[in-house]
Amino acid sequence: MKKLLILVLVAALLLPCLLTACNPSKKPEETTPEQNTTPTETTPAPEPPVTPEVKTMKLSTIKVVTGDTQSEIFAGAELMAYLSKQNVTVAEDGFPISISIDPTLEEDGFLIEASFEENKGMTFKGSNERGVLYAVYRFLEKYAGFRYFTPELETFTPGDVVIPEGVVMDYAPVMSTARRLTWYYTGRDAEWCVKNGISGCDTTLDAMHGGPSLNYGPFFVHTIAPLTNTTYPYPTYATNPCLTDPEIFAMVIANIRKELEKNPAINIVSVSQADYEQSCYCPNCAKIAEENGNNYSGVWITFVNKVAEELEADYPNLTIDTLAYKNTQAAPTKVQPRHNVCVRLCSINCCFTHPINTPDCPKCKAFRNDIVAWGKICDNIHVWDYTTNFHYYISTFANLFTIRENMRFFAENNVVSMFPQGNSQGWSGEFGELRSYLLAQLMWNPYMSEEEYNRHMNEFLEAYYGAGWTYIREYIDITSRLAANGGYKLDGNENPTTAVCGQGIYDHPLTVITRQEYLNYELRFDECWAIAEEMATGEQKEHVHRSALQWRLAKLYLHPNATEAAAFIAEAKALGVVWKEGNPNVQASSDLSLSPYYWKYGS
Repeated sequence: MKKLLILVLVAALLLPCLLTACNPSKKPEETTPEQNTTPTETTPAPEPPVTPEVKTMKLSTIKVVTGDTQSEIFAGAELMAYLSKQNVTVAEDGFPISISIDPTLEEDGFLIEASFEENKGMTFKGSNERGVLYAVYRFLEKYAGFRYFTPELETFTPGDVVIPEGVVMDYAPVMSTARRLTWYYTGRDAEWCVKNGISGCDTTLDAMHGGPSLNYGPFFVHTIAPLTNTTYPYPTYATNPCLTDPEIFAMVIANIRKELEKNPAINIVSVSQADYEQSCYCPNCAKIAEENGNNYSGVWITFVNKVAEELEADYPNLTIDTLAYKNTQAAPTKVQPRHNVCVRLCSINCCFTHPINTPDCPKCKAFRNDIVAWGKICDNIHVWDYTTNFHYYISTFANLFTIRENMRFFAENNVVSMFPQGNSQGWSGEFGELRSYLLAQLMWNPYMSEEEYNRHMNEFLEAYYGAGWTYIREYIDITSRLAANGGYKLDGNENPTTAVCGQGIYDHPLTVITRQEYLNYELRFDECWAIAEEMATGEQKEHVHRSALQWRLAKLYLHPNATEAAAFIAEAKALGVVWKEGNPNVQASSDLSLSPYYWKYGS
């Protein structure tokens, strides 16, 4: 009986092992540390990280000390003036704040640090004269709630100014070489530009405002004609010369040296093609183009490299700028730009209602591929972007969501300088002020999230248009969605002919948002603008009324009316709203007084 019990116990112990061995697909159960009989060192579970408590302090009384430059002194004055609006006073025994230039920081960057120990205080350091101003204005934006929407519209939320101990802010802009803006009104005000991180605009940034980041002198763009002493009424349409001709090279060098001697502040010179695609294809030029994948950009980069090399010894801080534009847009396959050469790509042929990196947008494909290719051979890329309709300044240009994604794309492809060209000639009849503010924020922070971007847009809309701003936001959202769907060009009988992908910078307003799409939303758009204007007060009402010109223009295309057209033209002129690029007194392709046919179809 005892033997039987022992056999039963052994069988019971062996059965699970036998069953497991007979089923190789079944994994043995893992043993827990308690079951493991082999002595091992056990690592205790890590404790959750302890976030050190950040000390904070409310600013109530300050004492500001600055360096001797005009921008440092101005930065200190601005800091005290703005903080006084938040009831922060200035006194000899106040919390010490120093403002100074530290050239070891990255270009246009700044560092703000605070110590609550006695006699230490807070330091604002900027990499240059602009950097100290950026430090002050960005601090006021983040910690004191200030917004600089337009030169005449700034807001803040009253409250305490509370700062942390340690690093308060540490930032250098991604677009570090230049952030240029030329929109009318905003781009002409030096203080607005500096407050919003712009380093180049339609007015001169003097020493007090940090000075411009790039000084082109007389050579900004399309310069090959004046550099070769070619005389035309408008040199940009001159024929491009032979770039392998030694006499042409000598003439360019001589003219650049002449200007550099007159103005030592010049730090960049454009050696760029005429705004004309006719170029030299002599055997020497043709050979260089062929060696570079049949890209004429190879001819230009070879020439510009030679200019840059010739001038570098005497002007080591000088950059030579050239265009990747029209027949030079594609990157060369052999020659590469020198370290003191920058390449400026122009997005003129793109679609502007789809982001550049949209895979199925044929109008953006070539530019997208070209900028990626240039980014692989050049780390000094500048972009000349286009942000309005230059033949129809008043019409809705639905790119307000595209520009965020485009700016990120540029940053990801070695773009260090941006020039988003806009309407610099007159007041906007659509969303010029909003667009210029958003572009400024994006150039400062091209990796901005969608959430942050929407916050910037909504803050501006509410401050600029008043209580009915959500109705204007609705108009923006709907027109942007319609524009992203593409559209059609119309023939003389209003029949769709050529499918297009998005809107170019010279297209008729009905190209991308069709007549029928506008008609579908006509009643709602009427309501949106009417309610927004009714709810606005003071100057906000004027802002709504002027921006509503874009919808009134669209309605004249939908329902031609000679009397209303005449009144519209007179009102736009009285408001200083310009119709198209060029002479502000000429309506040209947008002149609604020509004929009802023209109102509907354009040229």
